[in-house]
Amino acid sequence: MAGGVVVVRASEDKKPVDVSRETVVVEDADGTAGEAGVAGAALETGVPAGVVESDGGYGWVIIAASFMIHFVAIGLPSSYGVFQAAYKELPEFAGTSSLSIAFIGSLGSAGLPLFSIPAGRLTDKYGPRIVCICGAAIVAASLVLASFTTSLWQLLVTQGFLFGLGTSVAYLPGLAVISDWFVKRRGMATGIAVAGSGVGGLALGPILRALISQLGWRWTLRLAGIVGGAVLALCALILRIRTPRKSGKAIDLSLFKDSLFLRLYGMSFINSFAYFVPFFYVPTYALKYGMTKDQGALLIGLLNGASGVGRICLGFSADYIGHVNTLTSCLTLATLAILLIWPFATTFGTLLLFVLFFGFFVGGFISLTPTVIAQLFGGKGNIATVTGMLYNGFLLGNLFGSPIAGAMLDHFTTVTETGKVTDFIPAIMFSGCCFFAGCVVMFSLKLSIGKRRFFIKV
Repeated sequence: MAGGVVVVRASEDKKPVDVSRETVVVEDADGTAGEAGVAGAALETGVPAGVVESDGGYGWVIIAASFMIHFVAIGLPSSYGVFQAAYKELPEFAGTSSLSIAFIGSLGSAGLPLFSIPAGRLTDKYGPRIVCICGAAIVAASLVLASFTTSLWQLLVTQGFLFGLGTSVAYLPGLAVISDWFVKRRGMATGIAVAGSGVGGLALGPILRALISQLGWRWTLRLAGIVGGAVLALCALILRIRTPRKSGKAIDLSLFKDSLFLRLYGMSFINSFAYFVPFFYVPTYALKYGMTKDQGALLIGLLNGASGVGRICLGFSADYIGHVNTLTSCLTLATLAILLIWPFATTFGTLLLFVLFFGFFVGGFISLTPTVIAQLFGGKGNIATVTGMLYNGFLLGNLFGSPIAGAMLDHFTTVTETGKVTDFIPAIMFSGCCFFAGCVVMFSLKLSIGKRRFFIKV
C-alpha cells in the first residue's frame, strides 16, 4: 500500500475485483491496467487513470443530476393526466374518445422502452453526456412543435412519438450511470435519484394545471419544452462514468435463455400494462364523484410525491433486507391498494388514501427494478445495454395499457337524462389483475434466487 491506495494485482484468470473500496488500482502482472474495468483514462471519467472511487464523492453530484433528469423525463409523462383532462374539454377535440386522447400519453410513455436498447447501447459506446444532451434537444423540440399542432394525429407525432424518443435518450444515461458510482449503497442512491420522477410529478401536476388555466395548453407545452430541455441539458453536462469497462455484446440475446432474466422481463412486461392507469385516470375518476379539476390535479401530484418518498425509503431498506425481497413486497402491496382501496374511494379523503398508499409502494417498482438488474447482471460490462433490453419489456404495456383502460371506460359509459355515467370498475380490475400477475412472476423469481427459501435476504 502506498499513499493510501490499495494495489491489487490481477491473477492470470483475471477474476473480478471488488470495486466497492474507496480507492483501488487494478494492475496486470506487467503493471498495466487490467480488464476489471478500472483501466485507462476515459474521456468522461474525471478520475485519474486506474483509480476508482465509489459510494461517495462525485457520485452524489451524479445522483443530483440523475434526480433532475428523472424529474423532467419521467415527471412530465406521469403528469399527462392533466393534459388528458384538458384535451377532453377543448373544442378542437370535441367528440374525441378517451381512448384516442390516452394514446397520446401512452405513445409518449412507450417511447422510453421503445428506444431503450439503442439508447443503452449508445450510452455504453459514447458515454452518458453526449447521449443525454441529444435527448434534451429532442424533448424541447417535441413539446414546442406540439404547441403548434391543430389535430390529434399531429399531437400523436409530437407529444407522443418524438417526446417519447427524447425522454428515452435522456433518461437511460442518467439511470445506468448510477450503478457505476455506487455499490454498497446502490439501493439508497438509486432510490434518491429515481425519486426525482415522483417529485417531478408532485410539482408538475398542479403547475401544469395552473398554466393551462392561465396561459392555455399551447403556451404550457412551449414552456414545458423549453424549461425541461434546458434542465436536461445542464444535467447532461454533469454526467460522466467512473470505471470505463470493456464493452460486451451490443445486444446479448443469450440473456433470453436465462430464466432469471426472462422472469424479470416478464414481470416488467405485465406490470407495464397497469402502471400508468392510475396516473392517467385518477383526475377523471375524481370528477365523477364531484371533485374539482384542481383537486384531481392535486391528487396526481400527491400520487407522484408519495411515489418519490417511497422510492427513497424503499431503496434505503432494500440495502438491508434485499432488493428482490423489497421489490416483491412493493408489488404485492401496490396490488392490494388497487384491488381493495381504489374501487371504494368515492370521496376526496378515501381517494387521497389510495394515491398515497399506492404511490408509496409502486415507487419501489421504479427504484428497485434497475438495482435488481445491476445485482443480477451488472458483471457483464454493458449495464446500460442490459438495462435497455429489460426496459424494452415496458413497450407494449406503456403503449396499450392506458388505451385499453380508456376503451373500457368508453365501453362502460352510458348516457342518461342527467348526462354521461362512466363505470370505472372494469378498468380498475384490469390494472389490479395485471399487477397481481406480475406479483406471481416476481415471487417465482424470488424463490429461485433464494433456493426455494422464503425468509432469506435476496
